[in-house]
Amino acid sequence: MARWLPGIGALRTYEIAWLPHDLAAGLVLGAVMVPVGLAFGALAGAPLAGLYAGIFPLVVYALFGSSRQLIVGPDASMAALVAVSVAPLAGGDVAKLTLLAGGLAVMAGLICVLGSLLRLGFMADFLSTPVIVGFMHGLAAVIAVGQLPGILGIQAAGETTLEQLMAVGRNLGNTNPVALAVGAGTFAIILGCRRWFPRIPGQVVALAAALGLVFSLGLDGHGLAVVGHIPTGLPGFQLPTLGAAELRSLLPVAMVAALVLFSDTMVTARGFASRNRYQIDANQEMLAVGLGNIAAGFTQGLPISASGSRTAVAESAGGRTQITSIAAAAVVAAVMLYLTEVLYFLPLAALGGILVGAAWNLCDFREFGRIWRFRGMGLIGTLLTLGGVVGLGVMEGIGLGVLFSLVMVLRELAFPSDATLGRMGRDDFHDLSRHDDAKAIPGLVVYRFSAPLFFANCSFFRNRVERLIEEATEPLHGFIVDGAAINDVNLAACEMLADIRHELNDRGIRMAIANLRSNVRDKMTRGWEAAGTDLGLFFPTIGAAAAEFGSGPDAEEPSQ
Repeated sequence: MARWLPGIGALRTYEIAWLPHDLAAGLVLGAVMVPVGLAFGALAGAPLAGLYAGIFPLVVYALFGSSRQLIVGPDASMAALVAVSVAPLAGGDVAKLTLLAGGLAVMAGLICVLGSLLRLGFMADFLSTPVIVGFMHGLAAVIAVGQLPGILGIQAAGETTLEQLMAVGRNLGNTNPVALAVGAGTFAIILGCRRWFPRIPGQVVALAAALGLVFSLGLDGHGLAVVGHIPTGLPGFQLPTLGAAELRSLLPVAMVAALVLFSDTMVTARGFASRNRYQIDANQEMLAVGLGNIAAGFTQGLPISASGSRTAVAESAGGRTQITSIAAAAVVAAVMLYLTEVLYFLPLAALGGILVGAAWNLCDFREFGRIWRFRGMGLIGTLLTLGGVVGLGVMEGIGLGVLFSLVMVLRELAFPSDATLGRMGRDDFHDLSRHDDAKAIPGLVVYRFSAPLFFANCSFFRNRVERLIEEATEPLHGFIVDGAAINDVNLAACEMLADIRHELNDRGIRMAIANLRSNVRDKMTRGWEAAGTDLGLFFPTIGAAAAEFGSGPDAEEPSQ
C-alpha cells in the first residue's frame, strides 16, 4: 500500500507536532483556493468547474503523489487551454463546456497513467538544477506581477508577464489607494509574522483582518474589488460521455495538456523537493497527477496541474505533509456548503498580497552565486529559463532551459574530458597535468578518453590522437587507449578505431586498448572485425599493455 499510496505510507513517520502546522496551512490554502478556483474557472468559461477541481483531485493527489508538499488544482495554463481549444466546441453552452472540459481532464489523466505504467517518468530528468532554479525565480516573478493589478486596483492585461508588467506601468496613475493599502498591508503582515512571530500563520491573520475591515468599514463601496457571490453545493460524480467526433477533436488537445501538466508538475515538485531536501518519484508523480485529472473530470472540474503559487502558499504557511492538501480540500468543501456568504467580502487585493508573499518565499538569490561558482555556463541556463518564463511564458521558458541543457549535454559528449596518463606505481596511472608524481613512459603514450565513443566525437578523438603523436618529444613505439570510462561505442567509432590503428601501424606504432568493459568490447568486436581476431589489441590493465610493449616497470624505469 505504501508503494502505490505514498500518502498513506507517510503516516508511518508522521509526527503529531506537525499537525497544527498542516491544519493551519490547509486553512489558509483552502481560503485562497476558493476565489482562485473561481477565477480560473471564469477564465475557462465555466466558473464552478474551477472551484470543483479544488476538492477531490487534491485528496487523490495527496494519496498517490510522492511529493509531500505539492498542491494541485486548476491553473492558468489549463484554464487557457480549455478557453482556446475546448470552449469553441461548446458553442456558448456552459453545461456542454463543463462536460467537454471534464472529458479533456479524463483523457489527459489516462495519458499520464499510461505514461506512468510505461515508465516514461525519465523525461523529467532533462530538468537540471539550473533550469529548476531559473524556473522557481521566474515563477516568483510571474506570481508577483500577476497579482499587481488586483493589489493596485487597476486593469492591466498582457499575454506574457513582461507585457503585463508594462501594462501595469502604463496604468499606475489609476491606482486605487484602498486596494493598495489592503494588498500592501496583507504582504506586510505576512512578512512580519514570518520574521518576528514564525509560529503565527500570517496568512490567516491577514485574511481575517482584511475580511473584518471590508465588512466593518464598507470598503467594497470605495471601489475595492471583492470575491462576491459564490454558489452553494458540492459537485456530484458524473462520467463525461463524449461522442466519437468530440473524442477525435479533444485527443490532440489532451496530448498537449498531458505534456504540459506533467512537465509543470515535475518541475514544480522537484523545485520544492530540492528546497526541502527529499526525493520524488517521477513515474509516481505521473500516476498521481493522472489520477487527479481523472477525479477532476468525474466531478465536472477543469483539468488540473501543479500550482506553484498555491504550493508556495502552503509552504510559507507551515505545511509539511500531504495532510495540508486534505485539509485544504475539506476547507473548500466546507466553504461551499456553509460559508459562501462570509467570503463575499474577501478583497482580491488581500489575496494578491498573500500570493506576492508566497512568491517572495520562493526566491533564494544565493543559488545564482552557487551555480556561477560551480560552472558559469550553468548560470546562462538559469537566466535563460528565468527570462523565458517572464518574457514568453512558463512552458516556453522551461522549453528554453531544457533545450539549453540538451545542447550542453551534446557539447559534453562531443568534446569530453580526456587526459594523458603517467605511471605512479606498477599499475597505477594518473593524469600527468594533475599529478606531479606521475611520470611519462618513454616511447609510449597512455591516453584516457572519458565518454561514450560515437559519431559525434569521433573527429575529436582522432584529432587528439594525431596531436599527441605529433607533439611526442621522442619516437613512439606504442599508443595505449585507457577505455575504463568508455561505456559505449557505435559503428562509426569502430570504423574510426580501425582506421587509426592502421595509420599507427604504418608509422611503426603499436596500438592497444586497456580497461575496456566486456559489453563494450563485445560491441567493438561486432563492428570491427579485426578486433575479434587480434589477440594483441585488448589488455585487462594499462600495466599489462605497457609490459607487453616492453615498457613495464621491470623492463625500464619511467623517465625522471
